[in-house]
Amino acid sequence: MNQTEQILLQAIQKSLWNTGITFPDDTDWDAVLREASVQTVLGIVIDVAPAEFRQKWKGIASAGMAHFVRILHYQEQMYHLLKENGIPMVILKGTAAAICYPNPSQRVMGDIDFLVPIEYFDRAKDVFIQNGYTIEEDEKYQRHIDVIKDQMSFEMHRFFSDTSYDIERFIRDGVQNAETRQIFGSTFPMLPKLANGLVLLGHMAGHLRTGLGLRQVIDWIMYVDKELDDVFWNKEFQAAARESGLETIAITATKVCQQYLGLKDSITWCKDADEETCRMLMDSLLSSGNFGRKRGKGTDIEKVVTSFKKKGALRYLQTAGEHNWKAYEKHRWLKPFCWIYQTGRYIKQGIQAKRSGNQIAADFERGNQRSELLKRLGL
Repeated sequence: MNQTEQILLQAIQKSLWNTGITFPDDTDWDAVLREASVQTVLGIVIDVAPAEFRQKWKGIASAGMAHFVRILHYQEQMYHLLKENGIPMVILKGTAAAICYPNPSQRVMGDIDFLVPIEYFDRAKDVFIQNGYTIEEDEKYQRHIDVIKDQMSFEMHRFFSDTSYDIERFIRDGVQNAETRQIFGSTFPMLPKLANGLVLLGHMAGHLRTGLGLRQVIDWIMYVDKELDDVFWNKEFQAAARESGLETIAITATKVCQQYLGLKDSITWCKDADEETCRMLMDSLLSSGNFGRKRGKGTDIEKVVTSFKKKGALRYLQTAGEHNWKAYEKHRWLKPFCWIYQTGRYIKQGIQAKRSGNQIAADFERGNQRSELLKRLGL
């Protein structure tokens, strides 16, 4: 961990918990705020930077705030449209995570993710089309479709879980008991605290293959601080996390939050987390950035190495080839050759990426490390 990363973590603590942390006089705040931007946590740390740097980075931070306000407007508009048509829905992540922040607008927003029960899904699509929304769907991706209006992108989920965990039972129960909440006067429905916590946990687990960053972990730390004390963990959450295959990542990520991000020590259910796994998770967070953006093309290589180790090289190449080869969609007799197509595709991508032999070797090593981390976390 270099000095910039250390100060970024301290700045996050100071902002979230109002601690008395002071920073060295020679702090390179441009580097710290640049790192915060890559990690998508600029909205959290900018207010603890010196005034001249706050002014310098104000434009980027203000754009994030403007997007947050725009999200609230379009999200509420969409919610009321579905409600008027008798279609239940819940927000996933986004404002359902921001609600736990001391200042919700600190949480940088992306798309609007929401879930509609499968029995209402086709009806919801019709309602959107009738009201001027555009639907984009790809049969390769079954979890969600894209719903777009005025260049605002929504992801409407049929289900949320991926192959590494399964929380659908808890989400289905949660939709039946959805809670209506408000941020800055804007109303939205969200899952109750058990299901909401599992979604935030699953979001971390799902992104570990491509690049988990600090934003997703801070979503988790805010939820833990507000909702997941020892009583709730022991009474209900631990059993649900264990059933879903998410218990180890819950314990490890929470211990990391105590070690590096200032989470209170009164939460004791994570005390037995493995120290080496905690270190590996933190290294992965700092080297990835939000969705792996710090690694660029290296992320693709790491993901492939991880998948090879999990599924076996030939099986993975075959599955990926079936997914990516457009000719196979029309000519199913090409199936035995999909693995060959995918091998060639990777070779072509490697040439186009123009990565040196040393860079590729480093990418493979990080892929091995990530595979080991996933194994330790039970994912």
